Amino acid sequence: MTANREHIVTTVVAAAGGKLTSRIRLQKAVYLLDRLGLESGFDYEYYHYGPYSREVENAAQDAEVSGLLKETTERRKSDGAPYSVFEATAPINEEALGKLQVEKVRELMKSFAAANVTVLELAATVDWLVHFEKRKDWEIELRRRKGVKASPERLERATRLLNDLGLGPVAQQAQLSQPFP
Repeated sequence: MTANREHIVTTVVAAAGGKLTSRIRLQKAVYLLDRLGLESGFDYEYYHYGPYSREVENAAQDAEVSGLLKETTERRKSDGAPYSVFEATAPINEEALGKLQVEKVRELMKSFAAANVTVLELAATVDWLVHFEKRKDWEIELRRRKGVKASPERLERATRLLNDLGLGPVAQQAQLSQPFP
């Protein structure tokens, strides 16, 4: 029996210590976990903040309705902008992890939860540009799409994150013929 999509999203949040901040972070974490073997079955497209899945958003809403996940809205102290905070009310469901092991997902989610959300967005976007759009000029395209977000420091941190995951741009270009896991 495979886990349903609500359990996948809940498990991702549970693996982050039970709490995950930001819809963008949730989207990028699930996307990157999928690239590493999560096997969620979610479909992605490029959107304003990089790879995006309407199905992830729907699964989070369904998980909340099912009582597996709680979403609250908080506001940044600096400018009052709202952001979501997800809390898992159910434990990790190992069936929801595809080919990934629980401890590996916990380790990855700890890293994703600690990463600057813009860096995580850039990392997922670089992966998307190289793997799906097969852009050899991914850095130029990233700067075109992301503007000031793609500062040299953030881009270096994003590519370091991808390298740490084994999804670095150079490694990806060598693996372009491999299908999405």
